[in-house]
Formats: sequence, structure tokens, C-alpha cells
Amino acid sequence: MYKKIDFRVRPPYGYYLNMIKNEQAHFARLADAFDMTVSQSQRTGSLEQFVREMDEAGIEISVVPCRKELGEDGDEFFQLTKRYPGRFVVFPYIDPTDGEEALEKIDRYREEWDIRGVSAEPTFQPKPYKFDDPVAYPMYEKLQRDGIPLLVSYSAKLLPIVDPDTVRQLGTVLHDFPDLKIIVGHGGWPWHLEVMAMGFNSPNIYVVPDMYGLTGAGSQDYVKAANTLMKHQMLFGTAYPILNVVDTARFYETCGIKESVLPDFFYNNAVKLLRL
Repeated sequence: MYKKIDFRVRPPYGYYLNMIKNEQAHFARLADAFDMTVSQSQRTGSLEQFVREMDEAGIEISVVPCRKELGEDGDEFFQLTKRYPGRFVVFPYIDPTDGEEALEKIDRYREEWDIRGVSAEPTFQPKPYKFDDPVAYPMYEKLQRDGIPLLVSYSAKLLPIVDPDTVRQLGTVLHDFPDLKIIVGHGGWPWHLEVMAMGFNSPNIYVVPDMYGLTGAGSQDYVKAANTLMKHQMLFGTAYPILNVVDTARFYETCGIKESVLPDFFYNNAVKLLRL
């Protein structure tokens, strides 16, 4: 079994626990769509069971991106790092529309919790903004200057209207902030080829295929990229509770990613990015 870092997890804890309890039917439909099972932790909302499932999957660390839609910040999730030392890395949510307060919040988190990255969902938060909206530029500038990675959720599922211009917006941010490390959760699907093209031109774009790397249209593109041009920029992630962590780990172990590449995909790329 390969040791792993799961780069996109919403554990049964805090406001994510309520989400899991309230959306059982939704997760059951997704499990069926991706030919997976619903795990015990998904059914019961047990954090202890979830950690046991991490162990079964070979997942040493889970990265937890916070979400403003469900809560204002990530403070409560940092308690996970005390409850299970070394098992969780929290990316607090930063909303650049908060102006100077957003920048101050980054400093506060760095002082209190030694954060390894921050989370943002421009198209999905209560007050959406475009990736290249000038309102976000002070945040990008600070993250670039301080060497803090930015994890963005990006796929058609997160857009109220399917808008292919978003991939140009993301490219503009990369152009204007070439040293900012950007992690694209949900694989950038269905514009994943364009995102991978950015990755080919820049070492600072990382991709987490999560559910889009399984059985859907274009899923093999992620495998090919992991084996070649994105081998140092592709990250394992389950998007739990959308996916069962054990089933997802087993899928990616046998999906066609080369044995020589799997240690980087599952672990080494994330270790380097998180500076562990």
C-alpha cells in the first residue's frame, strides 16, 4: 500500500458534519454514479470511523479546505489538529471581498496555527467574484509574497452558469502572479486540458482530479497527465464525503498511473507543496 496525503477532505466535524447528515441521499446518488459504496463514516457522521477509514486507505494526512458558504472561517477546524495530531492540515477560508480584514486574517492564522495554505471558492461563496477580479489581487499578492499556496475549487459544478471564460480568468491570475502556487480542486473539469496546459507552462499550478478522475468523460486525461507532463503537479484527493476514501484510494492505485509515479501522486508532491 502507498502512503498518501488526501488533498481535499471535508470531514464529519463542525459545519461539515451537518452537511453530511443533511445530504445522505445526495451522497448515495454520487456513490452509485462513480461505482462506489457509501462508507460507514458517511452514513453515521462518525469522525472516529473516518480516521479509521483513513488508516485503511493508507492516508496519513487529510487536507481540510474550509468553506464560507457553510461557515465564516476555519477556526473550529483547527481543533482537529489537536485532537488528531499530525493527521489534518487545515486551509482556512479567505474572502478577498472582506478587504484589509482578509489580509489581517491570513496573518492571524499564520501566527496562531502555522497554516500551510488557504482556501477560496470565488464562484461558490455567498458574494461571488471572478478569479481575476481586482478585489482579489491584494490577497494574491500577499499569498505570493509570503509563499502560501491557494486552493481553489473549480469545476462546472461550482458555477451557477457554465462559463468557459473562468479558465481564462484563472490563466490571467497565473500570468499576473507567476510565483503564486495555485491548487485546482475538482480538477478544473471540464476545462482540465486548459488547466493542464497552464501546468505545462508553469510549475506552480497543481491539480487534484478527485471525483473527475474516476469514470467520467475525460477521466483518462488525468491519468495521462500524471504519467507525463504533470507528474510533479498532480495531487491525490477524494473530495470526501463525495467519495469513499477507501474506494477512491484503491481506484487510483490501479487506474493506470505508473508505479514509478504513484509515490509522487499520492504523497511526495503534497509533501513538497505543504513544506512538511
